[in-house]
Amino acid sequence: MQKLMAKLALYIAFIPVLTFASDEIEAPSFYGGRGVSQGDTSEAPSTIEYQRRALAPPIIVETIVDAPSNVELSRPSLSLTNSSQTVELDLSRLTRNDWLLAKKSMYYFDLNYHPETGFWNSVQGYHHATMWDIASGISATLASYELQLISREEVRDKLSLTLETLATLALYKNTLPNREYSTKHGKPSGSYSDTKSNGNGWSALDIGRLLIWLHITEQMLPELASKVAVIEKNWNLASAVHKGTLYGTKLYKNKEHYRQEGRLGYLQYAAQGFELFGYNLAQSFTKQHVEKVSVDGMSVYVDNRNVPYFTTDPYVLTAIEIGSKNVWWNQLDQLYQLHKKRSKQLGQPQVFAEDAMSKSPWFAYNNIYYYGKPWLSVSPGGKPIENPQTFSSKIGFGLSVLYADDFSQQLYNTVVKTSLSSRSIPTGRYKNGGTNTAYNINTNSLVLTALWYKALGNHAIYPYALEQSNSAK
Repeated sequence: MQKLMAKLALYIAFIPVLTFASDEIEAPSFYGGRGVSQGDTSEAPSTIEYQRRALAPPIIVETIVDAPSNVELSRPSLSLTNSSQTVELDLSRLTRNDWLLAKKSMYYFDLNYHPETGFWNSVQGYHHATMWDIASGISATLASYELQLISREEVRDKLSLTLETLATLALYKNTLPNREYSTKHGKPSGSYSDTKSNGNGWSALDIGRLLIWLHITEQMLPELASKVAVIEKNWNLASAVHKGTLYGTKLYKNKEHYRQEGRLGYLQYAAQGFELFGYNLAQSFTKQHVEKVSVDGMSVYVDNRNVPYFTTDPYVLTAIEIGSKNVWWNQLDQLYQLHKKRSKQLGQPQVFAEDAMSKSPWFAYNNIYYYGKPWLSVSPGGKPIENPQTFSSKIGFGLSVLYADDFSQQLYNTVVKTSLSSRSIPTGRYKNGGTNTAYNINTNSLVLTALWYKALGNHAIYPYALEQSNSAK
């Protein structure tokens, strides 16, 4: 008996013990060292630089500017090429596999929603979110309603709570939202979260994306417009607009650094959100900091400033959410053709995008071009990644509804196949063929929003929202 007990004790000693950090001892950075795999990992997450889409030059300290008190801001509509068309929602446009993917995406939001705040986890099991992530949650909720997966009462109640939480957030230096918040209790996350500053700064790019969806929300649900107005009143949006472009802040070693934020694609996408709230972002749309380069024999624009992350994300988001515009910076067609050509060369579908990872470094920028090198995947700190993700489910699915040819069907089929054995949509596939199981809000949100776009007969969300608002008047 004693020998048996001794063997049992020895066996138990080698059973791995899974531990879960509480909110009190978690100290997430902007990316947070997101241990999104099921279980432990012996790898320590790498130190994260400035911020996602962190596209700021070397530290140049400038004074944060406020809007003069006598400035009257207008709330113009963006000039869109398809805004004059009548758009009709028709759910019969969706296939059986479309509905399968929609239900899988819904599972993510059901599992990761917090009724205390109206926020959603950015990555499954990671109880923190940025303003970019909150925008993804809002878009998914509106899409779920339009796809008749939830009732009007449910979408109104959920987004009402989301907007109320946004209106009462502890703002960084009483100015704008901190980079990240707890989805459980709505308090600032990350460094300096427990100090008078309420965090370590704001991301103008993340706020710009959120503004797009706040504007769409007030068009789709006029009864929530007053709650959006409270957010607009409480947040000093003018502080993120300087010299006609976007500026973010970073509090580092008790010093605040106020610097230009955004590179080609991301900058223009986010700037449109501020434009919807009446701000002049003209400088964001100039060719001042771009040059042309050749990737696989095709000419594309790249940003010539430092940290020039170049992914397909902002172009797909612009097309689905806002609508196509004949502007020089919109490179969606070129990027689609580049992916099509590369996929044919390699014999398997390739879609490069920014995405969460199920392993260290937990987040990657899979760049079409980065510092002279095409098709390079790097960590937020700029280090090349071994076995990178080469197929993004969210952007692959987005492209599959934006285009109609054999390649777009191949992208669609890849997303369906990758998702068959998962409850929600996996992030993508790695170079070695493995599945990236970092289930996250941005992937599952874009699938739902793209299905909404498809149900509208391939028309963008924002013009449709304007039509709904005008018809209700």
